[in-house]
This record gives sequence, C-alpha cells and structure tokens, in this order.
Amino acid sequence: MKLRTVVNELACGALWPARPELLDANVLLTPEYGSTTPGDMLFVRLCRLEDWADGRVSAGERELLLVHAGPKIPADASPAGNVVLISHPSCYEDLRAQFLDLPSRIAVLELLRERMFNAFLGSYDVAQFARRSSEVLGNPVIVLNSDQRVLATAGEFPVDALDAQEVLAQGYISEMVNADMEADGIIEGVRRSHHSILAFSARYARSWVTSMVYFHHLEMGRFDVMEKDRPISGIDLELIDYASQLAGILIDRLGLAGERVGFGSSVLHDLVTGGFVNEETMRAQLGVTHLPRDGSYAMLTFSGQRDADRDYLARVGSMVGRAVRSCLWCIEDGVLCALVPVGRSEAVGYDDYARCVRRLSANSALASMLENNDLRAFVSEPFDEVDRAGARLEQCRLLMRVPDPRARGRVCYFWENRFGVLAAVAGTRERVDMMLDKRVVAMYAYDREHGTAYLETAIMSVRHPGSPAEAAAALSVHRNTYFYRMNKVKELFFVDLKDGEDRLALSFTAQVLEASRR
Repeated sequence: MKLRTVVNELACGALWPARPELLDANVLLTPEYGSTTPGDMLFVRLCRLEDWADGRVSAGERELLLVHAGPKIPADASPAGNVVLISHPSCYEDLRAQFLDLPSRIAVLELLRERMFNAFLGSYDVAQFARRSSEVLGNPVIVLNSDQRVLATAGEFPVDALDAQEVLAQGYISEMVNADMEADGIIEGVRRSHHSILAFSARYARSWVTSMVYFHHLEMGRFDVMEKDRPISGIDLELIDYASQLAGILIDRLGLAGERVGFGSSVLHDLVTGGFVNEETMRAQLGVTHLPRDGSYAMLTFSGQRDADRDYLARVGSMVGRAVRSCLWCIEDGVLCALVPVGRSEAVGYDDYARCVRRLSANSALASMLENNDLRAFVSEPFDEVDRAGARLEQCRLLMRVPDPRARGRVCYFWENRFGVLAAVAGTRERVDMMLDKRVVAMYAYDREHGTAYLETAIMSVRHPGSPAEAAAALSVHRNTYFYRMNKVKELFFVDLKDGEDRLALSFTAQVLEASRR
C-alpha cells in the first residue's frame, strides 16, 4: 500500500510531507519486516505533533512518521526526513483506532490487485480489460487514448449523466467536456502528480476519478472511473492507478495510443474504417487536427521491409509525418497509410492528377525518405470529401497487388496503373481472359512467333492519332513501313484503327496484357 492510500483511507485533511515523493512510498503498517521485505518499503508509525516536536519520537531506519497535528497544521512547522504532517478532525485516539484497522484493508487491496492482474492476463484487447476491471472496481469505466478517442467502456452509465452519454454516443471526448476538465485543473493536476484524482464535477453533479495511462513515461491516454455503484475509497484510487498501468501495456501492445505519441492518427483510423457515428462528430474531430479543410486529398500507402511489424511501420509513419506537412497517418490491418493534402484546384476543369503529381514530386523530403529507406509509395486518385478515405485506401491496397507497377521514381499512381489493377483484381485467368479482345491477343501471339511488331505499331497509332509521321518516328521506322504494318493489322486481324471502338479495344487489351506480363 502507498502512503497516499493510507492518508486517503484515514480521510485526513491537509498534509505536509517533508518530500513530495514520500506520498508514493510503499509502506508497511506492521513492524514485522526483515530480509524478505523489499528494501524500498517503509514502516509507518503514527504519533502526536508534540511528541515529534519535542524529539520524544523520531523516524528510525526504514521508518516513516505520520504526525497528527490536530485539526490544523501549524504554519511554523518544518518537517524533515521521513516525516509527513497531517491534519484530522478527530482526536489522536480516534485516529489511532482507525490506523490500527488499516492492516486488514491492506489484505483487501492485495486481493483486489491480484484480481486486477488476472483480469489483465485474461484480456486480449482493451475492451475486455475494461469490462473485467470494471467488475473489480465496481463502477463504470471509460478508457481513452491520447487523441481523446474512446477505446473502451464498461459498466452501466446512468441515463442522466449527460457528459458520459455524450462520450458514449460520439466515441470521443468532446472539446466542451475536455475544456471543463482543463478549466477545473483536473487534467493538469493528474499530469503533475502522476496519480489518480477523485474530483466532483459541479456541472454534471457527479464524481469522477481521472487517471493518466503511462507506458515508458509516455502518456498513452486516460483511465476514467465514474463513482456510481459504490463509493470510491483511497484503496480504489491506488487500484485505479494500477489498472491504468496495465491498460498502458495493452494500449502500447495494440498500437492504439494515438497520433500525439507517435502511434498514428485515431481520426484517420476512424475515417478509413467508418468508425465515426455521425458526420458532426467526424467534422468536430477533424477540426482539432492540423489537416487542411479545403482542397483535395490523396491516400498513400507504403511498402518496404517484408513482413514488417507494427514498430517498424510506426517508425516509418513518424518519418512520413515529418516529410509531409499537415498529413495524418495510421496503421490499418498491417498497412501504413497516410491522408495527404494536395491543395486546391487551379483549373476550371480537372487538374487533380497533375496537381497531385506536382505536389508529391516537389517534396524533396518525401523523395529522400523513400530513397534512403528503400520504400515505395502507392497513391490513390485524389478526392475532395474526406469520408471517401476508406474507398481510396482500397485503391492503394489494390495498387500494391500489381506486380512491378509503373512508377515515377519510388511513387506509383493509381491512374497510371488502372489497367494493371483491373488485371490484378480480376483474379483467375478465366476472368482476365474475359476482359481481352481476342484479335489483340492474336496480334500479340503473332508478333512473338514471327518477330513482327504489329501490336507495337497499332499502339503507336493510338498514341499519336492523326500523325503518321510522329508514330513512325516513335517506332524508328520509315513512314512507308508504318503504313505497311497498319494495312497488315487490318488485313490479318480485322482491326480497323480508324474505328473508335476498335481503338478503345486495342488500347484496353494492350494495357491489360502489359500489366499481366509484369
């Protein structure tokens, strides 16, 4: 048991420790300690202020004095060493009687800690741990990450608890509720003290315990408990602190801590998975990010090390966040993805493809990051509405399935590999076969067998419409040779490249064949 818990269980008023860290000391309430007792534990002795002031009682080795100063601690007192002055409305004899009852409470705490640890061992996700820890604590629980996103809730919250119901409905702590807690000094107090605080919300007429979730000294989120089904005691506060430590291990293991501690954006995660309960909540949460609200966006995914684990992807995500200003990133189903702003339209028509290429190509930090870490980026088609992020992520996933896609440096664009994606997603050979014009397939086979170049010539005719000279130059042949080949294309394969349908069939089939060969 910590000394802070002892003070809370005794319902002390003011306290004055010689050193603030004494309140977090692990203490014994019985003198039976020896070689088997951890060396950092202190034996607590209770005494009167006058006995301590006169020197009749002092703290020995591995001892801590809890000095009863009456209803008020004298202003001229000066505790030193392992001494904590406390005030209490009861007389010393009554306080001592309460103090002597505390060892039995230690046994209760140890039992509850064991139950909490077993709840942790038996939990495979945060939701399960929240449910089991709520059963141990006997009160409703809300677990949040650093982005104020609700990771899990457990227990029955009263219907008239408007703050809790709002959180449950939206899946996030609203700015209004968070601002109230900031204004009350609750959040700052918990961060400064590094222990849970029981506070009464005047606005909602309800008591809450707020505990920060830490892991390796990083703030992972919050573990909040509502006082509803049973009163919260000092033992409960220590137990809640213990539960928050265990929650931190789970949150870190599952990579759910959020963008503020380098674990990816919870907002983007909910965008691509459809996790927002309504558009209002989505807009509100996007408003607290640094993502521009005007212009277009592109979804990017990244590949590099094969069978990369989450730690590797998180490190790459942090590099992406530094290289691409104002982007959001997260890890979704083992894939690192980023929502990247590509600016406003600069044309009356549609310049999104060109603008996206221009923005990404001009980003030297992104290019260096990809090159130096042997990474490749896959870019979706640009889009204006952020709620389409999930569909654009699917485009990136499909693009990643294309063998050896066309790329500009280390960046592959969906629209430049559209036919390759179609070939990749078609699945079986029979499905790919249905997509192909068999005249073009026969042309391809004829060229391979006879060493001719009819398909290449037909493709150049499509790429340089109405300009035989440019088409012939691209093939590095004489114009007469070009015209000869074009006549043979029509004669042998019945493909009339003056007909729009035949030109479309040739272009589509040729690109699918090219993608299938890669």
